[in-house]
Amino acid sequence: MTARLLSGCKPTEAIAMRILRNVLLGFLLIIIGIACLMLIPSPQAPAEKPWEVTVMADGNSRILGIHLGNTDYKTAQQRLGVFGKTALFVDPDGSRSVEAYFDSINLAGLSAKLVMNLEVDKDRLAAMQTRALDGKLMPSGAYQYELSESDREFLLQVPVIGLTYIPSLRLDRDMVESRFGEPARSEQSERDENGRVSETWFYPDIGLSVLFQSEQKTLLVYRAIR
Repeated sequence: MTARLLSGCKPTEAIAMRILRNVLLGFLLIIIGIACLMLIPSPQAPAEKPWEVTVMADGNSRILGIHLGNTDYKTAQQRLGVFGKTALFVDPDGSRSVEAYFDSINLAGLSAKLVMNLEVDKDRLAAMQTRALDGKLMPSGAYQYELSESDREFLLQVPVIGLTYIPSLRLDRDMVESRFGEPARSEQSERDENGRVSETWFYPDIGLSVLFQSEQKTLLVYRAIR
């Protein structure tokens, strides 16, 4: 068809037709190339996995690039590549704590929720509550308070002393044992009002407790030794 069209054209028209054809062919090849690149998964940056635990010289563990008791909250966020939200919690017994929570993190292809415990002394926690906005009651019976901007900025320099890793995939006992080995000891809770029993495995050498819960996600809880 193209040859027949060119045979009936003047030389200048034939040249113009060839140029147009080449341009269209070039655009088509570019589009095909872009489509192929979009189908190739981009490589993820190397990241530590939750079972890759290193015990540091101070006796505390390093998990997900976070050295418990040493890495501050700002650096921890940079290591994870995501930003968390901080809040003050007041338990029914009056004890206070500050947590940073991450609704979704994805490291080394593993999706999870994460909660960080931040090291803040009792006097500072009490002062934070006086500056916080009204609290809201949580299902656990604790109250959660939104912190002031100045306190949120202060927390950036505070050490992370604990991590609770909640994988999207529900881990069973065989999976945990294959990653961490046999626990040093285990404990079972009493049955709750629904007849459910939870079990906790302890790995004191790496500061880890694994909580198995009926019909809920398994929790990996890491704590600094101090």
